[in-house]
Amino acid sequence: MNVLLSYPRSGNHLVRFFIELLSEIPTFGCDENIHDVPIYKNVFPKTIPFNIGNFAVDEIYRKFHTFPDKYVKKLLFIVRNPREVLLRHLNYKFQLEGWCGYDSYFESVDYYNNFNGEKHIFFYEDICNDKVKFIKELYAFLCIDNEPKLQYVLDNIDELFELSKQGTGRSWGGVNSTSVNFYYVKLNGDAKLKFDNYIQSKLLTNKYEILKTKYNL
Repeated sequence: MNVLLSYPRSGNHLVRFFIELLSEIPTFGCDENIHDVPIYKNVFPKTIPFNIGNFAVDEIYRKFHTFPDKYVKKLLFIVRNPREVLLRHLNYKFQLEGWCGYDSYFESVDYYNNFNGEKHIFFYEDICNDKVKFIKELYAFLCIDNEPKLQYVLDNIDELFELSKQGTGRSWGGVNSTSVNFYYVKLNGDAKLKFDNYIQSKLLTNKYEILKTKYNL
């Protein structure tokens, strides 16, 4: 099984859009969500040449928000700054009481670090800030041999990124932020102190050097 792993609101749908467009193979959403359909089945304001045809089941990437408990052949992992994505998931708020979902963010990082198969990590911020590099890295990891489709994506990259936000008929949270530093700056007072303390408590271990280095935490 091929897996696309991320915490919610980290750009999973965006990456699925380009996996399907480049590979011409559908992606599957979370098993428990019947509305999380392959991206090419969405309705877009403009025709997009997904060209989904015949494919082998073992080539499909499947979306997970918690690490899978099955055999994984290839792993694509998307990470977003915890200061942004954890706040985004509860709509600008930080809440520990009665809520344990934040831990799955760090558990997914653990899973990626411990995974011994073929894997690649994408940082959400890098996807947004260097679209061409993202597309070329994704194309290479997927082991695709379709240069005309790659060139089409590169030639129309800005338009395609915008179109990826506009598909209807899928289950997702939409695009709210206008930058990669959008939510944390809105937090203040006691809530900010509690949030910072929570993040720092997680980073006391040396398991999360990848986060500390990337996000200067």
